[in-house]
Amino acid sequence: MECVTDTPDVAMSVTNTSSNAVTTELRCQAVGVPATYTYITWEHTWPGQTSVLRSFPGPEILALNNLTYQDSGYYMCRVENGVRASRNPGAGVGTAYLLGRGIISE
Repeated sequence: MECVTDTPDVAMSVTNTSSNAVTTELRCQAVGVPATYTYITWEHTWPGQTSVLRSFPGPEILALNNLTYQDSGYYMCRVENGVRASRNPGAGVGTAYLLGRGIISE
């Protein structure tokens, strides 16, 4: 019997924050087969722009401290599990949007 493999699907979750929060955590949650994940990178971009403002190495959780307006934008995490082909073009990528000192998940 052949084992079915698939690239990871990725969901983002965040800690609860308020408009006055100065810290938050973004969590990159992967599900795929095999369930052995490598958290490649986090990238911070501004809406409507393609250039990366900042890159962070993995891990699964990105902690942001001393939040300011400059921290606003999209945060994307990339995850691999060794499977290269996928029917889902968004596999292995999760995104969240940070606005000022509050966060909205997508």
